[in-house]
Amino acid sequence: MRVLGIDPGLSRCGYGVVDSGPGAGERIVSAGLIQTAPSAPLGERLTEFLSEMTSLLEDYRPDVVVVERILFRKNAKTAFGVVQAVGLVHLACHQAGVAVLEYSAAEVKLAVAGHGAASKFQVQRMVQLIGDLPSAPEPPDVADAVALALCHLANMRGGGAARAASREPLAQAD
Repeated sequence: MRVLGIDPGLSRCGYGVVDSGPGAGERIVSAGLIQTAPSAPLGERLTEFLSEMTSLLEDYRPDVVVVERILFRKNAKTAFGVVQAVGLVHLACHQAGVAVLEYSAAEVKLAVAGHGAASKFQVQRMVQLIGDLPSAPEPPDVADAVALALCHLANMRGGGAARAASREPLAQAD
């Protein structure tokens, strides 16, 4: 199974492509950012984002796309960009015939780091360990996108929370 994880944002959107097969574990195929210039006209940014998202779907042909469920309490300006990005993800996936699922940040943190209140550092570090990477993915948006894909794969195996609970949570960085 191939999963494309998306940590949505219009200025900076993390993505992570993860493969999983019987007995093979998880393999990070690709991870990176879709970025648009905040100074560019909105229509140009939306067009660029949609084009990049469509390219990801064409290049990697995921079986499913998982996106972080939107939850905002403070910054309405940031919320608009995230909502726009999520809408474009849904549009691109609909056009490509790919299902989109959503997970909350707490669900992702629980599945990957062992507890729903894990820090960004802990998520980055667990993605590094699970993916057998030489360093933690940067920026955190990229690690979050990979973590979304890993969360879905863990939940597909029925071991999301149970699998993560068997791991020792990492300590907070000083």
